[in-house]
Amino acid sequence: MKRPVSLCTFLAALFVAGCTAEARLARHEFESVPVPVARALSEASQGRSGATSAPAVLSSLTLEELLRLTELRSPGLAAAYHRWRGAVAEIGTAVEIPEAMLEYFENIEDRRSNIMLDGGKRGVMFTQEITNPGKLVAREKMLSAEAQVMAQDFDAFRRQARLRAAVAYYELQSLDARVQITAQLAQIAADVEEAMGPMIASGMASQADLLRMQVERAEMESELAGLKLRRPALVRQLVSASGVEVAPDVKLEPLLAAVRLTRVPGRAKLHVAVEENPMLRMEHARAAVAQARQVEANWMWVPDFLVGAGWMDMGTPMGEGGTWSAVSVRAGISIPWQFHVSKARSDAAAANEMAARLVVEQRKLDLLAELDFALFELSDAERMHQLLNDEVLPKARMALELVRADFATGKARLGDVLGAQRTLLAGEVSNVRARTEVLKARAMLQSLTGLNLKGEGE
Repeated sequence: MKRPVSLCTFLAALFVAGCTAEARLARHEFESVPVPVARALSEASQGRSGATSAPAVLSSLTLEELLRLTELRSPGLAAAYHRWRGAVAEIGTAVEIPEAMLEYFENIEDRRSNIMLDGGKRGVMFTQEITNPGKLVAREKMLSAEAQVMAQDFDAFRRQARLRAAVAYYELQSLDARVQITAQLAQIAADVEEAMGPMIASGMASQADLLRMQVERAEMESELAGLKLRRPALVRQLVSASGVEVAPDVKLEPLLAAVRLTRVPGRAKLHVAVEENPMLRMEHARAAVAQARQVEANWMWVPDFLVGAGWMDMGTPMGEGGTWSAVSVRAGISIPWQFHVSKARSDAAAANEMAARLVVEQRKLDLLAELDFALFELSDAERMHQLLNDEVLPKARMALELVRADFATGKARLGDVLGAQRTLLAGEVSNVRARTEVLKARAMLQSLTGLNLKGEGE
């Protein structure tokens, strides 16, 4: 007798452990978020509603500081965190069973009206429906998988927020670099215009040349003013991407004069990193949700249970004294007779599971395509940056210096000076864009793979 009891106890313990394994894993993953990050994300919305002091507006900012603050102040990331928290809390509802019922009744007797007691004078009845354990296990697995979906959503949003913040930072750096370059060339044009005064007096230049130079300088100054007017809009994009409040005239690190070639890992390591991408893991979690729904649908064919107990005061029997009481217990099962509904539910769950697994395959193909495109963008931007930085710009700068010297001695025309200026300006702007594209492509590749990519020698 002891052996069957021990076996049943062991099986019951194993069943309970199986029921709670996924829930423990989901809760543990949620609790593994660092305490400062969790506290900051929990208070992210409160800081904007006046419950706590608002964060200070920053007047200077580095990229590392921006990325760190983005993970603490981004409202979108805070929303993803709270969705994850809600999904973890929802796991506790998996073992929900129908509410118990407690009934009290008292019969009425009136002999004058020919109203007699119906089986008893008064009584109390307790009834509890019990869902079959298979449904509860399937629901817990489903809710745990949904919590995993929210966990991967949080990680994916964190990567996306870092990417958006980094791209906005690079765009603002690029604008500042273009402002600096345009200001330098506008000053060169102003110097040439000032040097043309004596040349006009000596007949080496005409008044028309002076007007052309003035038009060129005015166009550069107008472009410079337009770039400065654009800066507040880019600052606002930086604030939107990161949730970090910065001043309109915030000072950033200068854009690197030269970006080194990126040390790209091998294809095998990149593919392994793509397998760990949170967007792909999110689709795997959704497939697990669909599978749990199918298991739950299959358990709909199994009946539920009902237990109950009651006490009844039977009154005083005729010719006898005292009071008689009656106690009853009940047990029953439901009859899942709606076979067409259960079959339809099972078929729908199976179709959804198949669709979820196919979405996993499609997501993997999409991520590999994005990986190849990011590698192409990175290599193409590095090629263009190397060409401009090593070949085009040194020659364009030298050409402008030579033309300016020849123009001062009358050996070159004003059109040569203007052409050299435009060539240098176009080359400098293209180089700034190429440097920015290198950094943006590197950030995209980091977001896809989660790897820390650096330039050669760094």
